[in-house]
Amino acid sequence: MHYEFPPDLRQRVSARLADGSYQSEDELLRDAMNALDELDREKLRLFHARNLVTAEQSRLGLSTPLNLDAMLSRIEDRVAAEGSS
Repeated sequence: MHYEFPPDLRQRVSARLADGSYQSEDELLRDAMNALDELDREKLRLFHARNLVTAEQSRLGLSTPLNLDAMLSRIEDRVAAEGSS
């Protein structure tokens, strides 16, 4: 697969190759993809951790599910009140 980098990325890739950080574009892209994979794993880890906290808060009665019907009703009331002023 061949990819033509946009000018801003071409400059960054060239700088990394020129300073000896990487020997090839393939090596640089492999490291970049590995870093993205790690970022995705970290985002997923944080998502799961937050879900555990939320589940525990709900179990302890510290949070309650949203009542979407009541929320929509309040919004409709507000819109109606603003429209009649």
